[in-house]
Amino acid sequence: MEYNDCQILENYENMARAYTEALKEKGFNFTSLQEESAQPTSTNNNIALINRIADNLNRVWRLYVEGSLSRSFVKNRFVYATLAQNMSVIIDNFKKLYPNAVFSTLLPIRVRPQDIAKTSIALLSDTIRDLCTLSSRDPANANALIAIANDLLLQIKTLTTQL
Repeated sequence: MEYNDCQILENYENMARAYTEALKEKGFNFTSLQEESAQPTSTNNNIALINRIADNLNRVWRLYVEGSLSRSFVKNRFVYATLAQNMSVIIDNFKKLYPNAVFSTLLPIRVRPQDIAKTSIALLSDTIRDLCTLSSRDPANANALIAIANDLLLQIKTLTTQL
């Protein structure tokens, strides 16, 4: 029995396309698993990313303010006040780069005072990832965005060493 590998691959590709199209007609949605940076960038994606970064920066600042006002951690109040002041400088630097960024006026995140450090580290990690993505999409502001990411890494270092 003879077979041709190229013909089998071609047939398989046609079958897979037909199967995918049939499922799309039935209402299935398919997403691509390619890297985000490989997809074409659009202004809407950048605006959504900028607003997400602004929201996360605002949330972390509010967590620090809440931590500085907390009565249960008297010894850490000064550290949180310093972190909140540093975060306001970072937010100002981000506003200079993107003056149209929308900082939401969300209520503060309600967490236990013991969990403020963990929650802010998670938010800072997401923000650093988003800043790196944005710096690859916006080469004009890449150096400033990387500087902001470095400042956020210093925030994480302060949280892990002093709290």
